[in-house]
Amino acid sequence: MALWGKADDIYSPGQVTVDYANKTITGAGTSFLAVGIVPGVVISIGAGATLGEAVVSEITSETQISIASTQFLVPGISGAEYTLSQKPVYTMQDSHWSGLTTTTSLSTNGVFGVDEYEGSSVQFVSHVGWVGIKTYVDAQGEVRTKTETLVAMSGISTDVEATYTAIGDAADDTLLPDRFITISVQPQSASVGVGTTVVFSVTASATPSAALSYQWQKSTTSGGTTFSDIGGATSSTVSISNTNTSNNGYLYRVSITSTGGASKISDAATLTVSV
Repeated sequence: MALWGKADDIYSPGQVTVDYANKTITGAGTSFLAVGIVPGVVISIGAGATLGEAVVSEITSETQISIASTQFLVPGISGAEYTLSQKPVYTMQDSHWSGLTTTTSLSTNGVFGVDEYEGSSVQFVSHVGWVGIKTYVDAQGEVRTKTETLVAMSGISTDVEATYTAIGDAADDTLLPDRFITISVQPQSASVGVGTTVVFSVTASATPSAALSYQWQKSTTSGGTTFSDIGGATSSTVSISNTNTSNNGYLYRVSITSTGGASKISDAATLTVSV
């Protein structure tokens, strides 16, 4: 792995126990051979406030990994939840952002991968990338949040090849909620006769709730290699009137965006026109 990657949550299920003498971590119900889990990733142990972090040096099996050092782990970790990420390794040595604690109470102290959708939903994050976030109480007893962009970059991902987590399920979502669009009903292909009017529709929603914008597109090329916008087709439905055989095989899809920056493109529906 490079000095850091783009995945803030390569999550593998189960729980882990640390063997400090042998620098190994044994899992129960884990899948350490999953896609995206490679030497160099960082394992963060604990739910809420972290019980410590370590760099993975070797993956032995689905249930065992070796770590480079136990220096940043509290003693006695057994049966604990965990996450894996490609966060910058050097940040483990920065006590300024460390969430290391002997309790599992909620703490926001730490380094988080903030993507463009998360960043747009959190005012105190000024730039997407790897961001240190720390909460503290000021002299007036008010809870404050301090942030620092440690690595400014785009493309942070919360689901590396959909290994074990769907977008929106990252460990930092309580603090940094993702913005994403879910399509519950895709446009359906239609077979009609010449001169018929056909309507394609989509049903979608945004998380967190937000207004949606639509732009329908069509492709007249075989296999839908290129799509172009349909003028004025900016609602959840599009009507194709007075169909003729020249429309046969056209593909129709919709590009959906929401306030906050999330976007998604629907499946393409095929229009079949018969005489």
